[in-house]
Amino acid sequence: MIFKAIQLLIPAVMILFGFFQTVVYLRMRKTFGNWPVVVGEITHSRLLNQLDSNGKKVTEAIIAFNYKFRGREYKSETPVLRGYDLFPSLEYESYLTKKYRPGDVVDVRVNPKVSGFAYLEVAPFSRLSAILVPLLPVLGVALIVLFKSSYFVDLYGYLLLQYDLSMY
Repeated sequence: MIFKAIQLLIPAVMILFGFFQTVVYLRMRKTFGNWPVVVGEITHSRLLNQLDSNGKKVTEAIIAFNYKFRGREYKSETPVLRGYDLFPSLEYESYLTKKYRPGDVVDVRVNPKVSGFAYLEVAPFSRLSAILVPLLPVLGVALIVLFKSSYFVDLYGYLLLQYDLSMY
């Protein structure tokens, strides 16, 4: 009983977490234009386009910049306010590294409540990613239920029997 409750609780929490992140992103995106603008300087800019150790393709604009806000110096490596991005765009990431070159003086929008959060711009909203991320746990649970149902167990048994018979 407890195990089944945990099986249902984990996807539910993941779905809520997915929706929460989308709501936070949309809210920050809405208020982004009202954040204070300060002058910043790009210190590093390059395009990361490679496979990680798990063989997954990683595409990301690595852009670092310095800025001064309320008398304090800050460094940031998060140039773009992003939502979900399951399918990163090589074109957009490449555009960012061409737009923001080392030594460029840029406008930086600073979150007035958390001075360490500053961005150069807002990334386009990925509706597909925002929909798929909360749905993935639901699809995972549905697949598990389907595989545990008697139809798939019987089908698997039948296929194993056919394989064994073909070996003789």
